[in-house]
Amino acid sequence: MNINIELLKTFYVVAKNENISKASEELLVSQSAVSKTIKNIENQLDCKLFVRSKKGVKLTREGEILYKTTNKIINILDNDLKKIVKTKTINILVGKVLTENVLVSYLNEFRKKYPYVRINFSCSNIDGVLNKIKTGEADIAIGYYIDNLGDNYEQRKIFKELHPVFVCNGSYTNLINKEIDIKKLENYPFIISTKGSSTHEYALDTIKKYNLNITPTMDVLGTSLIEQLVKNGLGISILTEEFISNELNNCELYKIRIKQKIPTRQLNVLTYRNRKYSKEINFFIDLLINKMI
Repeated sequence: MNINIELLKTFYVVAKNENISKASEELLVSQSAVSKTIKNIENQLDCKLFVRSKKGVKLTREGEILYKTTNKIINILDNDLKKIVKTKTINILVGKVLTENVLVSYLNEFRKKYPYVRINFSCSNIDGVLNKIKTGEADIAIGYYIDNLGDNYEQRKIFKELHPVFVCNGSYTNLINKEIDIKKLENYPFIISTKGSSTHEYALDTIKKYNLNITPTMDVLGTSLIEQLVKNGLGISILTEEFISNELNNCELYKIRIKQKIPTRQLNVLTYRNRKYSKEINFFIDLLINKMI
């Protein structure tokens, strides 16, 4: 059998949560990956470890036996490693949407090498980001490109390139299922994120670039709320196509096809130049800028 500690840990977290979805969130891997791991263990042991239902999962008799042993192993290992390994922390400034849609896969790779490094996430507006990086309150920031940085800061491109698109809901029949000139968008209410975010600046730059006579009707905190407002027909907006693929596929949102080409957005990792970072932070930065996940 080839049941290593990582497989046992996945089994342990599923058993503890009695739910594959919650386990995937804790482990920072997809639900399908968790299910595949459990199936792998069950095949090797030639028995069922869980009884599955709509509410979640329950341990079988064999699962109970394995859980008791795994619980002891995990606890002993965690306690001993904490005594040996000095606790290290990485403080990252990043928005919720980027964490959910971009960072999860990178974090999974990072944890394979440094499972006991603690990662703290927080977010801030542009001015707050620069100050926290400067003072060391945050180690790195992950977000869209920031113009006019001072010489003390360094931005490096992350592999992923993102595609902003204009979107609306199905009630805007004059805008969907056809290619239109961008100037036609002047006739519709426009929703953008609140001032101080790079997404706000991008929306205003786009309006200016195409000489659009648009005055935003709503400044909204957070892209999730923008999505909900657009879904309910309260206006159009610019959202990132990669982050709303499910909504587009389910026809909750519609992509407005325009004749003009909208520039892509580049994600960057922001650091304070000449600061000496730990090997763990450098490894995470290297993952971001060198590996397509």
